[in-house]
Amino acid sequence: MEKLKNFALKKTVLFSIILICTAVFFTEIPLDRYFTFFANKQYNNYFIGTFEQIFVSLMLVLLLIKFGILKDAGLRKFNSWKDLWIGWPLVVLIVINGWSIFDGSLTIDTSKPLLITLYTITYLSTGLFEELLCRGVVLIVMLHKWGDSKKGIYISVIASSILFGVTHIINFALGRSTLIATFTQIAFGFFIGVFFAAYFLRIRSIWPAIILHAAFNMCGSLQDIAIGGGLRAGVYSMTLGDAIANILVTLPFLIYGLYILRKVIMSDTLINSMEDLSD
Repeated sequence: MEKLKNFALKKTVLFSIILICTAVFFTEIPLDRYFTFFANKQYNNYFIGTFEQIFVSLMLVLLLIKFGILKDAGLRKFNSWKDLWIGWPLVVLIVINGWSIFDGSLTIDTSKPLLITLYTITYLSTGLFEELLCRGVVLIVMLHKWGDSKKGIYISVIASSILFGVTHIINFALGRSTLIATFTQIAFGFFIGVFFAAYFLRIRSIWPAIILHAAFNMCGSLQDIAIGGGLRAGVYSMTLGDAIANILVTLPFLIYGLYILRKVIMSDTLINSMEDLSD
C-alpha cells in the first residue's frame, strides 16, 4: 500500500487515469446477461448496475481508508446547513430537467413500485460512485500533490474535472451515443465537475454533491419509469445546434464553480494529512 501511495503522489495524473479506467471497467461488466434476478430486463439492469456501483464504491472507501484520507474525502457531516445554498444553480437545473412531471407531459407509472425503487437506488448509487471516484479520491489525491496554494486548488479542480468529463467517452466507445452527443457529455461533465468540486471543497462534505448528482441524473431519465416508457433504446444522438445549446446552457456551471472556489481555503487538517501521506 505504501508503494501505491507513493505512486499516487508522484504520478498523480497517471494514477487517476488508471483508477478511473479500472473503476469504470468494473461498473460496465454486463452481468445482467448471466444473472436474471427478475424476468424484466429493465429491473435486472437496475439491480446489476446498483450492485456493481456499490461494490466499486466500497472499494474506493477502502482505498481512502488505506491512504488515511477518508475525512478529507468529505465522508462526514457538513459544518453548516446555510452553506448548502451554494448549490442553488443545480437545484434550478434539476427542476427544469424534471419539469415534464409538473407540466403533465409525463406521468410516473406508480403501478410499478419495485421499478421506481430500483430506479431511485440505481441513480443514488451512481451519484455515490461518481462522486467518490472523481471528487473523493481523484480530486483529494491531486490536492495532496498540488493543493497547498490557491493555484494548486484550481489546478486540482480543473484536472480532476477534465478527467471526469473525458470519462464519458465510454458512451461513444460502447456505441451508446454519437460523437456529437458524446462530445457534449464530455463538455458538460467538465463544467459540472468543476461545480461539484468547488461545492464539495466549500462545504467540506461530499454527501450534498452525491444527492444533487443523483437527483440531476434521475430527473433526466424520468421517461424510463413513466407510463409507456422504459429503457432508452438505440443510440443517443443530438444535432449540432442542440449540442451548442446544451454547452451554452451548462457553461455557467464552470464559471460559477471557479467563482465559488475563490473562498476555498485549505484546512489545517488537510494540510497535515497531506504531509502524513507524503511521508
